[in-house]
Amino acid sequence: MAFSMFLRTPACASQLLSQQVMKLGTQASLKPVQTQRTLNAVNTLKNTLLKSETTPTLNAVRSFRTSAIRMAAAKSDDHSKLWVIERITSAILIPLVPLALMVPNKVFDSLLAVIVVAHSFWGLEAIAVDYVRASLFGPVIPKIAIGLVYLISIATLGGLFYIITHDIGIANSIRQFWSIKSGQKA
Repeated sequence: MAFSMFLRTPACASQLLSQQVMKLGTQASLKPVQTQRTLNAVNTLKNTLLKSETTPTLNAVRSFRTSAIRMAAAKSDDHSKLWVIERITSAILIPLVPLALMVPNKVFDSLLAVIVVAHSFWGLEAIAVDYVRASLFGPVIPKIAIGLVYLISIATLGGLFYIITHDIGIANSIRQFWSIKSGQKA
C-alpha cells in the first residue's frame, strides 16, 4: 500500500526519477566476476531445488493449475447452484416482507415462514461451518453445532407454522406488536 502511494506521488512521477531508473537499468555491471559467481550460485540453487527427491512440495506447487478440470456435469459437490438459490431466496425476501405485511393471509405467511427459515438456516450453517471447525474444536463439537442449526431451524419453522395455523398469523402478529403503546402496562 505504501509503495503504491509512493509511486503515485509527483516526486516519483518526475522526469528526473525516470531518467535515473533508465540509467541504472541499462548500465553495465561494474564487477563481471561477481555477476558470474552470482549466476553460478543461482544455477546451482535452481538445480538443487528442481530435483524431485529433495523438494516434493515444490513439485506439487508447480503442478498447480488455475483452469477448471473437466468432470462429469452431475457432481454431488457442486455448490454453485445452491449459492444461486441462496441469492434468489435473499432477493425474494425484499418484496415478500412488505407484501406479506400489506396483505396478511395464510399463503403469504407460509411463504414468508419458509423463506425466512431457509435464509436463516443457510446463514447459521455458514457460521457453524466457518467458525466451529474440527481443527479448532475436535471432531465432535462441529457435528453438534450443525445439529443445533438443524434443530433451531426445524423448531423455528414449526413455531411459525403453529402461529399461522392456530393463531392470527405472522403478519397480524407483527401488526399487533407494532400497535402496542409504550404507556400500557402488561
